[in-house]
Amino acid sequence: MKNIMYRPSSVREILIEMKNTSDLMVELAYAALMLENSEIAQRVHELERRMDDLMYRIRVMAAVAARNVNEAKKITGILQVAGAAEAISNATGDMVDLILRGMDIHPVIREAIRCADEKIAAVEVHGGAMLAGKKFHELKLPSTIGVWALATKRGKSWIVPPTRETDVRAGDLLVVRGPADGIGILYRMAGAHRKAEPIKEKLPLIQDSLAHMRDLSSVIVDLAYSSILLGSREVATEVRELEEEFNKLNYKLWLEALKAAKRERNIAQLNSVLQVVKCMEKISDAADSIVDVVLRGVELHPVFARALSETDEQVVHVDVTKRSPLAGKTLDELNLWVTVGAYVLVIKRGEHYIFEPTKDMKLLTGDSLIARGSYYGVQKLKKLAAG
Repeated sequence: MKNIMYRPSSVREILIEMKNTSDLMVELAYAALMLENSEIAQRVHELERRMDDLMYRIRVMAAVAARNVNEAKKITGILQVAGAAEAISNATGDMVDLILRGMDIHPVIREAIRCADEKIAAVEVHGGAMLAGKKFHELKLPSTIGVWALATKRGKSWIVPPTRETDVRAGDLLVVRGPADGIGILYRMAGAHRKAEPIKEKLPLIQDSLAHMRDLSSVIVDLAYSSILLGSREVATEVRELEEEFNKLNYKLWLEALKAAKRERNIAQLNSVLQVVKCMEKISDAADSIVDVVLRGVELHPVFARALSETDEQVVHVDVTKRSPLAGKTLDELNLWVTVGAYVLVIKRGEHYIFEPTKDMKLLTGDSLIARGSYYGVQKLKKLAAG
C-alpha cells in the first residue's frame, strides 16, 4: 500500500484535505464491499486515522484563531462542517470493518452497488491500449468521460489513490467510479472487453432500496456542501426533506430484512446488509449537520468558501445565457456527466428549485445550475453555460 502523508499548514489546507479524504473514503468503502477487497478496506482505515489527526489540528488552530465572539461563531461553523466530514470518514471505517473482520457479505450489497447510478468497476489495462504509458493528469478522465480513479493494482501492490503523476501501465487493474457510459468508454481505452453481468434479482426490494439509498446519501452530501457554498436556505431545506426520504427507505429496508430473515438461511449475511445501512444513515446524518450551519444563519469564515473552491471535486453555480449551446437541450441530449465530467444536482428556474432533475429536463435560458465535477470539468461547464 502506498501511504501518502500531507502536512497542511493552514486551516484552508486542512479543510481541503478533509473534504477530499472523506469523499475518497466513501467511494473506496463501496469499492471494497463490491470487490470484497481487504487491501482497499485497510487503506480506508489508514485514511480514517489521518482524518482523526486533521480534526485534532483544526481544533487546535480554531482555539488559537478565535479572538472575539463574532470570530468564534464563524469558526464554530467551520468546526461543525469539519466534524461532519470526520463523521463521514468514521462511517466508512465501520463499513469496511465488515470485510476486515471476515464477516459474510450478502451478495445483495454487491448487486445494489452495481445498480446505483454512479458505477464502480475494476478495469484491466491491456498491452497496446491508449491508456498505457500515460499519466493520469494527461488523461484527464474526470473532465473528459466523468470517471475518477480510486485505486490502481500493479502486481501485488496497490496505489491508493493514484496521483496526477501516476502512470498507467499494461497489466494494471484500475478501480474507478463514474457514469455507466463513461466507464464503457474507459474499457475501450484500456483495450478491455466489458463483460455483461446480469443483475441478480435476489431480494429485489432490499436491492432497490439499498441502491437508491446509496445514490441518495451521495446527493444529500453534495447538496449539503452546495447549501454552504451558496448560503442557500432553500437547498439546505431540501437536504432535510431528502433526508426524510432516506429515513423512509431506511425503515422500509429494515422491515424487508426482518421479513427476509424468515426465509434466509444465512442470517449473518443478512446482518451485513443492516450494518451497511447503518453506515449510510451516519453519512446522511453528517449532511444534516452541515446544513444545520446554514439554517441557523451562521456566517462561515471566508476561508471555507476558498477551501471548497480548491477541492478535487467541486460544487459550482453557473447561469445559462442566451448564447449558451446548453439552452433548449435536455440533460439526456447533453450528457454532461460524460462529455464534460460535471453532474447537475439542481436547476434553479426563476424562484423555483428543481432538485434531482430527470434526463428529459430541458435547460432554458436564464436557468441557474448547481453542479459538481472536477476543476477542469466545471471550468468547461462554465464556458458552455456562458456561450
